[in-house]
Amino acid sequence: MAYKDHIALRGGFYYSNDLWYSKAYQDLRKSSRELLHCFCNELRWSGKGKNRTYVNNGKLSFTELQFKVRYGSCSATYLTARNQLIKCGFIKQTYRGGYARGDMAKYELLIVSGVKRDDQRWRRYPEKNWESDIPKPKKQLVGLATQFKKGKSGRKTKATLKK
Repeated sequence: MAYKDHIALRGGFYYSNDLWYSKAYQDLRKSSRELLHCFCNELRWSGKGKNRTYVNNGKLSFTELQFKVRYGSCSATYLTARNQLIKCGFIKQTYRGGYARGDMAKYELLIVSGVKRDDQRWRRYPEKNWESDIPKPKKQLVGLATQFKKGKSGRKTKATLKK
């Protein structure tokens, strides 16, 4: 099944100068900036003029497949870009996703109007980062029960002497 990418050609998103020249934004790789712009394109609003409010912030999703189709990159590029956006404080994951078909991760964009200044993490980026909020892969975590015990190497011993 071929996936068709839909790009809205009208509309857009305005980046303010304090965001554009911030240390957090300047540290982003090109793929991270592209993913940030994709999240901005997913925003939907209601109202007119200065009374505009974003109705789906916190429920934004942009999948690996959409990113791969749009930019021709691999899954690792998407994951690296997403992790960098979380680390620098531009997005926050609100829902993990991946539990069933069509169950996507949801994100909140922290650069839009309507987000309180205290919640705009990217403003505090050089002094603080949010690496602890980066989601770890499921079913690949090493716990205490599976770690090596003292005195055991994990190898099977092979008997060399026969009786």
